Amino acid sequence: MQLRTELNRLGLERDPALPETEDHISYLCEVMRYLIAGDNVEIANLTEQQQFFATHILPWVKDMCETLASHPRAHFYAQVAHFARAFIDVESQAFEMMA
Repeated sequence: MQLRTELNRLGLERDPALPETEDHISYLCEVMRYLIAGDNVEIANLTEQQQFFATHILPWVKDMCETLASHPRAHFYAQVAHFARAFIDVESQAFEMMA
């Protein structure tokens, strides 16, 4: 519910035609893209990016990456998970430098 409230505040809502929920990693990455490349500087700015990332992505994405990377049959996705984990680490450090 907190995520949907946040998305509404940002002027975003889920397309009811899509089966995925808003807490799907690709959806959250798309929101981050919007916060980075959007035209509305009231919403698309570093403060909003940092807050959204810290609240809705960072608390669980590293666990997701570790779970994927350690699964014995996730050969391709294990590599994707390693890349994603490195990317998340870099983004986390960049946001920490802002503070």
